[in-house]
Amino acid sequence: MLSKEQLSQVKEQLFKQLENWPESQRESAKEQISSMSDEELEKFLIKNKMIKTDGGEQNENNQECIFCSIIKNEIPSYKLDENENAVAVLEINPISKGHTIIIPKAHINSEALTSDMFSFGEEISQKIKHILKPKKVEAKVTELFNHAIINILPVYKDETFKSPRKKEKPEELKKVQEALMQEIKPKKEKPDKKTKEKIEVEKLEPEKLPKAPIRMP
Repeated sequence: MLSKEQLSQVKEQLFKQLENWPESQRESAKEQISSMSDEELEKFLIKNKMIKTDGGEQNENNQECIFCSIIKNEIPSYKLDENENAVAVLEINPISKGHTIIIPKAHINSEALTSDMFSFGEEISQKIKHILKPKKVEAKVTELFNHAIINILPVYKDETFKSPRKKEKPEELKKVQEALMQEIKPKKEKPDKKTKEKIEVEKLEPEKLPKAPIRMP
């Protein structure tokens, strides 16, 4: 077990290594590392072969990133939903209320993101719109530790992906998690006039018209 002083030194070294990253990715990575407990950070360092185990030999597990650790429940998270290929969790250092990240379960880059992952992100976006009532919801793909994620950002005023983040209190994250995990019952709405007209036009397409009956003289 590393001492607090050693862990503090390791964090500083990690931060220095992030200096060459793009600004948006650098700040997010710093916040993710800063949010880890001492135990989580040490586990992360061992998995990434940055320190040796007690036996003096490096851990032989595959190199993993923070997001892979979240997927495996090795780092606590506020999960909203998941499917076969991705997990949606609340960002613990959000820009705005309901800021969510879609994490692919496989360690893939942005080029390997599939359409169903974006569809999953759209489902979460619609749920955020319905429950939290932002003006709009924006999405952006980023890569941290070579692991692509989809950021889902609710915009209430003029927030952007460059807006400052804040470390949210666990109790507040829990409230948002509980709210966004509610089942949404679809409303039965009557079609508006334009929709009705469209339906009528579609029904009157030539190929759908029945043939006129033949009249006998």
